[in-house]
Amino acid sequence: MKEIVLKVLKEAGIKATENELEIPPSDELGDFAFPCFKLAKKEERNSQEIAKEIEGKIKLPPIISQVEAKAGYVNFFFNYERLTQQVLERILKEKERYGRSNIGKRKFAVIDYSSPNPAHPIHVGSARTTFIGESLARILTHSGYKVKRICYINDLGKQVAILLWGYLKFARGKKPSKKPDYWLLDIYVKASQAIRENPSLEREIEELLRRCEYGDRKILKILKKIVNWCIRGFKKTYKTLGIKFDEYPFESSFNEISKKYVDELLKCGHAFRTSDNAIVADLKKFNLPSTILLRYDGTSLYLTRDIAASIYKFKKYRPRLNIYVVGEEQKLHFQQQFKILELLGFEDFVKNSFHVSYGLVTLPTGKISSRLGRVILIDDVFGEAILRVKEKYTKYEKIARAVGIGAVIYAILKIDPNKKVSFSWDEILALEGDTGPYLQYAYTRCASILRKAEKRAIKFKVEKLLKEEKKLVKALAMFPEIVKRATEDLKPNYVCNYAYDLATTFATFYQFCPVLKAETNELKNFRLALVKATRITLGNCLWLMNIKSLERM
Repeated sequence: MKEIVLKVLKEAGIKATENELEIPPSDELGDFAFPCFKLAKKEERNSQEIAKEIEGKIKLPPIISQVEAKAGYVNFFFNYERLTQQVLERILKEKERYGRSNIGKRKFAVIDYSSPNPAHPIHVGSARTTFIGESLARILTHSGYKVKRICYINDLGKQVAILLWGYLKFARGKKPSKKPDYWLLDIYVKASQAIRENPSLEREIEELLRRCEYGDRKILKILKKIVNWCIRGFKKTYKTLGIKFDEYPFESSFNEISKKYVDELLKCGHAFRTSDNAIVADLKKFNLPSTILLRYDGTSLYLTRDIAASIYKFKKYRPRLNIYVVGEEQKLHFQQQFKILELLGFEDFVKNSFHVSYGLVTLPTGKISSRLGRVILIDDVFGEAILRVKEKYTKYEKIARAVGIGAVIYAILKIDPNKKVSFSWDEILALEGDTGPYLQYAYTRCASILRKAEKRAIKFKVEKLLKEEKKLVKALAMFPEIVKRATEDLKPNYVCNYAYDLATTFATFYQFCPVLKAETNELKNFRLALVKATRITLGNCLWLMNIKSLERM
């Protein structure tokens, strides 16, 4: 709809963008409005005078019934009979392809997300990057991109070294006796407690890290075994979510090559050696803090290895979009990383690289801490959600799982990534109102109506529409634009907000516009077409959010 308005304005000699168009506060003021205040300030003229002038230049296409200059706005009124015909025909023809575009045609998008620490199971904090990343992958796929999902494994971090130490002390030679990541969490918590009680053990942790960095084959073999156990546990959780990664690259695999890039920075004068033999990237002239790349003993840091991993992705995929879904606390890390990549000659890669940051998930007791055992694991959240659905709504396991897991995903995904999430069992597991189950139920209601209707091709004729029908058509027509905006801004919550609005608009339509008991067959067929179009669009929304659609609940 916005594209039509913009085209009409362009033909009238006005250059406008989608962001400039507004939706009026009431239907009496039209469907879209173009404000003339910016032009008035630029031309030092009256805004209403300019609006009137634009109105006079506009040639109305058949799909727009009226244009009106009022209070400094140019208001556009759509011909809903024509609009409805076009929208419904398109949705019923395209089905699951509705909302797709060619924005990313023949382009790769690489999304680095989830990447939980391989010392414990995925907790609700890591779940946020997982939900956002998977939804973005689906949104970009819907926009034509060929998406590669990357789960980068930090196997050289201190937490993994603590786990390795704990395994060697408390479980050497043993194998997981339950879900591997849970079994390893027990060891990790026990090891962390021992270190808290005896801080001198930190030296042993540091020594293990050094041995890993220097390529101690015996230690690395044990480390790889432990990390692979943890990944095996992660994969079970990902299977529950229907997520499949294309790669699980280990940070350690970039250790040696990263040092070659450090040498390049030294040679081109963008790094320097300190008096104690550490190597530092000189970033002050770019208004960024300088940062250590190699310690005095020649060991590398996470940033150093991350630079090498980024170059690996660039050389392998040449992505048009390179996305990192990582917490907001890593903002400086990515600013430094992107600047260093530029200095190494990867300017075009950096232009297409984005850090999709998100606020932390906090618990009532404070910040999540696996070391202190202050953590809520996402598998446990799913289990509780499924149990509550069973107790309140259904005895069927398949339905309970889909509804429970959908409730958890939506509760976190609907929040703007820039905002923090304060974990609350009641909010995360809510089943009514602005929730995943509410959207699933709206989809199921559409499916139920269509099952009860006669099984035949729906041939419809659009006549005079009621206001509830108009609002539903307008909501359906907005879906491609929502997908486009979510693609451009990399924000899945746009789809969540839209889906909830569509579901509530459909609920109002269903309340006031009888479908199966419509007054005439013609009206019944038209409203069935509306229901079918709503089911298709809601189904597409749920897929983009990675929430299952249910034919029955």
